[in-house]
Order: sequence, then C-alpha cells, then structure tokens
Amino acid sequence: MPLALTLLAVPVAALLAAVWLPFVNGPQLWLGLPSLLVWSVGWVLALTPALAYVERCRNATTTATATATPTREER
Repeated sequence: MPLALTLLAVPVAALLAAVWLPFVNGPQLWLGLPSLLVWSVGWVLALTPALAYVERCRNATTTATATATPTREER
C-alpha cells in the first residue's frame, strides 16, 4: 500500500505545484493551448490510473483479509 500512495502523491503534488512552477504558469503555449491547461490535463490523466491502482491494492488487501478470517460456520 505505501507504493500505491507514493504513486498517487506524484500527480497530486504536480497539480498542486502547477501555479508556482514558472515554466507552467506563464504566457507560453504548449500544443497551441495554454501551458497550465496542458499541464493540468496531463496530470489529471495520470491521476486516473494512479487512483485505480490504489483502489485495486485496497480491494486486494480487503479480499485477502476477508478470506483469511474464519466465518461463524467454519469455527
């Protein structure tokens, strides 16, 4: 789980730092669009698989815990 949260922290930090990065928050255009827009869209697209990975890890942990604990009928 720590790896999943670390992977999630990278796009979140990039999105939060966008307004303070001078090469992002400036008057230049990237691909004909404002650089802040391209930066934000790119990191939002990177955030989606990171969130999916965190959710998959969380569900795998929950499933492993649920199958490891005996039910009332098994006792």
